[in-house]
Parts: sequence; structure tokens; C-alpha cells
Amino acid sequence: RTIRLVPLKILISSQNGRQNLIAFHEKANRLNSYRLDYMSNVRLEEPCERYDALREALVKVEGHMWGVNCRWSTKRLEHVGFDVQIADDEQYIIQRLEREKRCGRIEKLDEHNYRFIADVFDTNEMLPWIRTFISRITRMSFSNRTAENKFKADLQEMYRLYGLDGGEEA
Repeated sequence: RTIRLVPLKILISSQNGRQNLIAFHEKANRLNSYRLDYMSNVRLEEPCERYDALREALVKVEGHMWGVNCRWSTKRLEHVGFDVQIADDEQYIIQRLEREKRCGRIEKLDEHNYRFIADVFDTNEMLPWIRTFISRITRMSFSNRTAENKFKADLQEMYRLYGLDGGEEA
């Protein structure tokens, strides 16, 4: 199919190297992400008169993008929160949270407990990253209940595969 886009930014995944074009789809009047390796027969047309305003709008919504999913409006953001517990010798976990938090923020609850909070367009984009903290997560709260239930179901399946009952050794 042929669509007319105003290219705004190219994002490259640090996990898989995929290149995604963030562009304004004129006919649909929306912001979308498009994989560059799926594009062919690209033609340049006249410059877009609204380009500066579109780029400025993108900058405003980037603060809620975890990956490449985006929207014009921040009215339907998904809230993600989880607490992690660390030992005295695990300050590197907090350093990692700070380094990798992207659009989220970290709150210190006490000497051994920290909270990660973010309001994003798509919680599902975060799940692989959140899974890396599984053994330290003490509480979690997702406004996207489908994503939260998927996360919990994946954990239960892992427990079953490893012969564990609810995370404790059988």
C-alpha cells in the first residue's frame, strides 16, 4: 500500500538494532511508527509547511515513549509502577535503574526499597525490561490490567516449568 508520511525522527533499538521511522500520517492525522526495513519505493515530495509544529509536538510526547509506540495525545497514558528490594551490596541495581529509566523516575522508599514509576503509551513495550528485575520486585501496579495479568501469568508459567510453587522452592 502507499501512504503519505511526514518523517520526523528515526529511532534505533538498542536491543535488536531495528530502525523505526516516527512519522506523521497525513491522511489518518496521527503519529505512527514504521519499520524502515518494511519500506520500499520511497519518494520525496515538497517540504511540509507544518514540519516545525509536528516536530515540536513529537518532542512533547517523547516523554511518554518507552519504545517506538506513540500517540498525539497523552490523555490515555498507562501507569506502571513497581518496587524493588536490594541488599546492602547491590547499589549497582539502583545505578542500573537510574541509567535505564528512560521516561520513568525512581523514588527511594527506604534504605533497601526503591520504586520505579512511569506513565507511558504502551506498557507491553516495558515488560522485557521489567522481567530483568523479577527476583527483586516486591510490589507492582499497572493501569493496563491485561499487561499486568500477562506478566503474572508468565511468572506462573516459569514457576511451573522450573518446578517451583509460587516462587518458593518446592
